[in-house]
Amino acid sequence: MKELRLLICADLHASEDAIKLLGKVASEDTYDAVVVCGDLTTYGSEKYVKKVMDTFGPKLLAVPGNCDTADTLKLLEQSGCSLHGASFEIDGRVFYGCGGGLPSTASMPFELDEQEVVRILNDVAVRGGVMVTHTPPHGMNDVDRSGRNAGSRGIMGVIEKHRPRMVLSGHIHESRGCKEKDGTVFVNPGPARGGHYAIARIGEGILVDLF
Repeated sequence: MKELRLLICADLHASEDAIKLLGKVASEDTYDAVVVCGDLTTYGSEKYVKKVMDTFGPKLLAVPGNCDTADTLKLLEQSGCSLHGASFEIDGRVFYGCGGGLPSTASMPFELDEQEVVRILNDVAVRGGVMVTHTPPHGMNDVDRSGRNAGSRGIMGVIEKHRPRMVLSGHIHESRGCKEKDGTVFVNPGPARGGHYAIARIGEGILVDLF
């Protein structure tokens, strides 16, 4: 099976600097996919979402974040690059996902309860695939600024059931990192708004570089 090269990012929050940086990185090498783990915008911007789609073209795969809106998801779905409740195969490897955040006191534009997240992921999950979420699984790159594990126990349950090879998420800006547990590699590339992203190579093994 061919080695895949991925450009991974999250939490752009409509930053012009983020899209300029990521566009430059994407133009300097060859990637099989550019994966955006949510929060393309902050409360929606059709113009910015279209700019992201134009920058990465058919290589874009994305889920919306809790700060994105239903219109963001609609644009991603119309362009064929949404992984929210959907899957996409690249050279035999299946990518699938679920966007949004867990319910919060802030009542963000795109929130789903644990049961809905689990249902969406179970409908599209395949063993050994690449899971893409905005919310991280509980205990993996999910420690927020208060020191609390803010990830989803439901997502971790789906991971334990289906054993994806890789899990890509964002949301918790303070928890940029790469971890491995029980054969699954977990990546939070950090906020693109702050100049962060990750590059991964998936072959016989998985190599991840954080920037």
